[in-house]
Amino acid sequence: MRKLSFIFLAAAAVHLPAAEPQSGLALTWQVGEATAATVTPNLWLFVRAGQSPSPFVPAGRFTATFEGFVNIDLRGDYSFHATGKGGVTLEVNNEVLLDLKGIGGVAKTKTKTVRLNKGANAIKVTFSSPAKGDAQLRIFWSEHPDKPLPHEPIRSGQLTHLPTAPLALASLVETGREVFIEHRCQRCHAIDGRKGKGIPELAMSGPSFAVIGDRRHRDWMAQWILNPKAQRKSARMPRLLHGKTAPAEAAAIAAYLASLKGPPKPAVEYPKPDFKAGEALVGQLNCAGCHTLPGAAAEEGKLSLTHLNAKFPMGELAGFLRAPNSHYAWTRMPKFALTAKEAWDLSQWLRLKAPAHAEPKRDEAAAVIAHGKKLLTTLGCINCHNHEGDNPFTAPNLSALTADKWKGGCLAEEPAGQSPHFGFSPAQRTALRAFAATDRQSLNRHEPAEFARRKMRVLNCNACHGELDGFAKLDPIGLKLRPEWMQLLLEGAIKPRPRPWLSHRMPAFPARAKPLAQGIAQAHGYAPRTAPEPAAVNAKLAEVGRQLVGVDGGFSCIACHGVKNREPLQVFEAQGINFAQVGARLQPEFFLRWMLDPLRVDPQTRMPTYFDKDARSVLVDVLEGDAKKQIEAIRQYLRQGNKMKIPVMQ
Repeated sequence: MRKLSFIFLAAAAVHLPAAEPQSGLALTWQVGEATAATVTPNLWLFVRAGQSPSPFVPAGRFTATFEGFVNIDLRGDYSFHATGKGGVTLEVNNEVLLDLKGIGGVAKTKTKTVRLNKGANAIKVTFSSPAKGDAQLRIFWSEHPDKPLPHEPIRSGQLTHLPTAPLALASLVETGREVFIEHRCQRCHAIDGRKGKGIPELAMSGPSFAVIGDRRHRDWMAQWILNPKAQRKSARMPRLLHGKTAPAEAAAIAAYLASLKGPPKPAVEYPKPDFKAGEALVGQLNCAGCHTLPGAAAEEGKLSLTHLNAKFPMGELAGFLRAPNSHYAWTRMPKFALTAKEAWDLSQWLRLKAPAHAEPKRDEAAAVIAHGKKLLTTLGCINCHNHEGDNPFTAPNLSALTADKWKGGCLAEEPAGQSPHFGFSPAQRTALRAFAATDRQSLNRHEPAEFARRKMRVLNCNACHGELDGFAKLDPIGLKLRPEWMQLLLEGAIKPRPRPWLSHRMPAFPARAKPLAQGIAQAHGYAPRTAPEPAAVNAKLAEVGRQLVGVDGGFSCIACHGVKNREPLQVFEAQGINFAQVGARLQPEFFLRWMLDPLRVDPQTRMPTYFDKDARSVLVDVLEGDAKKQIEAIRQYLRQGNKMKIPVMQ
C-alpha cells in the first residue's frame, strides 16, 4: 500500500504539458498483467525470443499497442504494408486496414489504398508477439500506391500523440532510471534478483586510479574531490566530504592519488606546436558541440574547458585526446583516432587559450598520504573507480531502500551526515523517487533499442548528426546501416575512413559499440545481426552491375565513387563512398529505395536520380530497362567488396 501511495504522489507531481500533439507515438507494452507505457518515434520493433520488450515489463509473450496520429500536408491516397513475425492489426481513422494473425511477405500484407485527410489522421497498431522465435514489426507506407515503388518509412515528425498523465509518469520513471544509471548508483547499492547480465551499465565504472599521479595535478584533484559540482555543474561524482575537516581530507586524498605514479619518465623535449592546425582541429572535431572553449562564456549543457591547465600536467592532455578511454572505458569523451602531432597541436592550442597554471611543488608527509589512502578506501571511492586493494565500504542493497527512504541520504537537498551528496536538482529527485516506486527490476533487463535511444542522448550524438556537413540525421540510421558495420564504425575499426575527404570525423565509443549498434538495428525493426544472404553472389548479374556503374554503357557512377584503390574519375559536387565498402555497409532494402530516388530519402543529397516514378531506367537495353533489376545487379556487384573487378573507367 505504501508503494501504491507513493506512485499516486509521484503522478500528482507530474506537470502535464498543454494538450498539444507531441512527437512520436504512445506505446503500451503488456506481458501478462504487467504493463508499461512509453513514447516511440516509429512503428518498428525487434525483440529477441526470451528478451523483455521493455525494461519495465518481464520477458514473455507480449502485446504492443501504438497509438497516435499520422500527419500529412495535403489530402491524398496512401497504402501501408507490414513485415515481420507476429500478429498485427492496423487501424487508420477507425478503419481496419490489416488484421493478420501472422505477418508474411510484402505481397501478403499490403493494404488497400485509403484516402487520408489533410492534418492529423488517427492511427492505431496492435502487435502480438509470436508463440516461438523473435518478434519483429516494420510498418511502412506509400504516397504513390499506384506506382511500382517500394513503401517507405513514415517521415520523422509525421507521427504524433497527445500527452496523458500515465505517459508523463512513465517518462518521469524513465528519467529517474536514467539518472540512477548515469550516476552509477548501482555501484554502491547491489541489485538483488539479477538474472543474466542485466543492463550493460552494471559494468560501468569511473576512471581508473592507475598512475593518476602522472595524469592529473594534485591541486585540481583536491578541488574536484572537495566539491565536484563546483568544478562542473553536470558532474555525476558526489561530494563525499562534509564539515570543517572536508578541505584537509580532500587534500589528503589528492596527496595519496598524486603518489600513484609509474616509473620515472625520461626527459622530453616537446616539439613546437602548430597553433593554426590546432585551431583548425577544434572546428573539424566540433569540440564546441559539447564544450565551451577556454575563454568562452559558459553555456547550459556544455562542459567548459577553462580548467585544462589546472587539471593536466604538461603532455598529458595530448595523451588523453589520443586515447580518452585508456583509463576510463565508459568515458563520454569520443575517440577521434588523432595522430600524435594532431593531438599535440590541438592540446597546445587549448592550453594557450586556457588560464595559465603553475602547480606548486610539495613534499607530502607520509602520514598525510596514509590518511588519504584510508579515506579513499573507506568512503566508497573504489566502488566506482578501479583500484587495487581492500574495499571495506558497504551500502544497503537496493531492495532495502524502500520508496520512503528516497528522501534523505544521497537524495537529501543538503549534505546530511556521511552520505554522499550528489546535488541532484529538484526535477532529478522527483524522477528518482518515481523510479523508486517501481520494483526496479528494469535494472536487470537490457532492452537494446531503449539502450540505444538513451545512449545517443547521453553521448550528445545530435550535436553533430543533422548539424554538420556529411553527418546525416540519426532518425533513419538503423534502416540504412547493417549492425555489424555500425559496430566496427563505433569501435573505430573501419579503415580507411568511409569519407576521408570530410574535415569532420566520426568518433569512436568502443565500450558501447556492440550494444549500441545492435540497439540501433533493433529500434528500426532489424535483427541485431544481419541474416546471411539466401544465395551467393550471382556472378552473371554482378557482371551486369559492373557494366552499369562504369562509363561504357553505364551510369558513370565511378565519376564520383572510387573502386578499391582507384580514385573517382571526376567528382562534380560531392564524392561518394568507395564501392568496396558499400556492400557490407548498407541494408538491401535501403539500397533499393536510395537508388530509386535518393532525393526522397535525403533531400540534401547530391546523388543524382537515374530512374523515373514508374521504376524505369534510361538504359532500356539492359535488363529490359527495369530499374529494380538493374539496381539488384549493381548490388550483386557491390556485394563482392574488395574482390570486385574494376569497371570500365575510361
